[in-house]
Order: sequence, then structure tokens, then C-alpha cells
Amino acid sequence: MTTDALELRAINTIRALSMDMPQKANSGHQGTAMALAPLAHVLWTRIMNYDASSPDWFDRDRLVLSAGHASVLLYSMLHLTGYELSLEDLEDFRQWGSLTPGHPEYGHTPGVEVTTGPLGQGVANAVGIAMAEAHLRSRLGTDLCDHFTFVICGDGDLSEGISHEAASLAGHLGLGKLIYIYDDNHITIDGPTELALSDDAPQRFESYGWHVQDIGESANDLDTLESSIRAAMAVTDKPSLVVVRSHIAYPSPNLTDSPSAHGKAFSDDEIALTKQEMGLDPTKTFQIDDEVGALYRDAGSRGSARREQWQTYKDNYSGDVAELEAILNSSGLENWQDALPTWQPGDKIATRVASGKCFEALTASVPGLLGGGADLSGNTGTLLKGATQ
Repeated sequence: MTTDALELRAINTIRALSMDMPQKANSGHQGTAMALAPLAHVLWTRIMNYDASSPDWFDRDRLVLSAGHASVLLYSMLHLTGYELSLEDLEDFRQWGSLTPGHPEYGHTPGVEVTTGPLGQGVANAVGIAMAEAHLRSRLGTDLCDHFTFVICGDGDLSEGISHEAASLAGHLGLGKLIYIYDDNHITIDGPTELALSDDAPQRFESYGWHVQDIGESANDLDTLESSIRAAMAVTDKPSLVVVRSHIAYPSPNLTDSPSAHGKAFSDDEIALTKQEMGLDPTKTFQIDDEVGALYRDAGSRGSARREQWQTYKDNYSGDVAELEAILNSSGLENWQDALPTWQPGDKIATRVASGKCFEALTASVPGLLGGGADLSGNTGTLLKGATQ
């Protein structure tokens, strides 16, 4: 099988799994996952630095699926690339207690970076992740912290108020390692996006100070997807938005671009027709052929050498090792709680003043603490003594 043919079969495998999971559960969103299967393939096989055997490796690239309703896309990729998510876990999609809930949950499923589902939440969380990366890269150096945060988002995310605030902050801070990929599919559960949305998202983001690329009808063009993402990665002084015009449920013969593809499982007949269209056996479910499996497992292990190199840098770190461990583990130094001030009932102190004193006390004992205020730090106690703006 040629490389091009193998990649197409791999992408169609993602699409098939994305139909099989909701069909078995009789619930779920397969349409977005099918349309974005090529994008997921490019991210996991050509772009991202990660090691599936070590999902918590500190310097991995992060992928935030802000469009959390398309969870079957994320679960398919995590299984295929070798995370601890079995085929049986995919078959248990949306079942009580399974590792594959309807929307991704951080801390529950290996490889999930952020709990998403409430629209706008993922795009905003990703700004915080990128802020942490930028801060620690400056503080620890690029040998220990130098990774990208990629976000898959849709019109629902960008309609939410929180996305405006977060995107504005990201542009103001010049978070060059933050990349949103906007699934511009022109469709909602109720119908065309024009029913509820008439602003110009690319112009909005340009006004926020973002680098913007609109690559048009390129959702199935692997090389264009890759080159546009790499172009975004090369812009270091501002965050990037890549706009991709996709077609929900592609290549379904009857449901491509249909609102019906958004929120309910396909019929058995439509799944069979779609699998035939993709050259897959319509009688089989959860099918992954050996070559496709090997392709993705290889991609999932490719980052192990970089992770081992990172581990060497960490083991030879010349600074304060206890402080480094506290930063990497999002914890405080030993007995950090002892630094907190105390008050008695009846003490007259404003809440914001007490909060500020706690922040001051934790500065040394929780070295990874990162906070601040937009323009009211003097009143809220968030500008620490000796800190610069």
C-alpha cells in the first residue's frame, strides 16, 4: 500500500470508529469527528511532540479539544496512537463508569488535557496553559519547557463570551505557542450558522493581535493542513488562528453538511453506505487493519527519544531541585501550608487584603503559583511585593 493510500485508509478508519461509537451507544456526535479526521491525522502523525507511553510528560505538546462534543475523535486518536485506552473502552463509549464519557474529562481518561463540553471552556483553558508554558519557558529555559498548545474549536466556542476575553488576553500577551484551529463548518444543530452568528471571526482575531490564516476548503488536504500549522508555529510573537472550512459528516452520502449529523447516531444503513464509500467493510465495526495500527503506534512512540532527552536535562538540572519538582508537579514545597497567615473570628480585615497576604506568603513556598490582575491589582492584592509589571 502506498503512503498516500495508507494515510487515506488511516483517516477513514478514524471516521469509521467515530461512527461506530455513537452507533453502539445510540448517542453521540460523529459528524465533526468525521470531518476533522484528516486534521487529527496530521496533528498526531506529523506535528505534535508526545509520547503515548508517558501521557504526563511535562514538555509534551498539548491538544485541547474545545469542541468536546466531538470526543469520539479524541478517543479514536488516543487508542490508535497507543495511550492506555483499549478498543473495549471505545466500545463502552458513553457508558456509566467507562473511560470514554460523552465529553472528555481531565484526570479520568489518559491523554485528555482539559475537561471540555461547555462551549468556550477549552479555548479559555488553553490560554491559561499557554501562559504557564511561556512563563516557565522564560524561567526554566527551553531545555525543560518548550511546547505548543493546539486547540480544536468551532463556531459554538467562538460565540461564547469567554472566548472573546481569553483571546483578547492571549493576543495582548503575545502567546506565540498557542494555536487555535477553527472548524468552520457553517452548521449547527438548528441549521446554518447564519441563524445565530454573523460576525467575522478572522477579523475579530486579527483585532485581538493574532496571526490569522484562512485556508478555505482544505479540510481533506493533508499537506495544506500541515504547512498552515507549521506556518503558525513559526510565528513566535503572537498566537495563531487557522480557519479550516470543513463539511460535517463527510463523506456520508446523505448526511454531509446536514444538521442531523450533529447530535444523533447515524442509522445502520447510513453507516454501511459511508463505509462502502470509504472502501471499508460495511459489515464490520471497530475495524483497524494491521498497517493502520502500525502507522499510528509508530507515531505514538516517536516522541520517546525527545522525552528521554528531556529527562536527561531534568536529571542534570543545576538549580534548586526541590523548587523544580514543585513546579513540575504543581505542588508546594514541603510544609508549604505552614506559611499561610491565620486570623481569629472577629479580626477586622477585608477579604481582598487577607487574600493578598496569602498570596504574599505563598510566593516562596509554592514556586509554581502564577496569578495577577488585568488593571486593578493595587486594589485586589494581586501585585506581589517586588514584582514588576
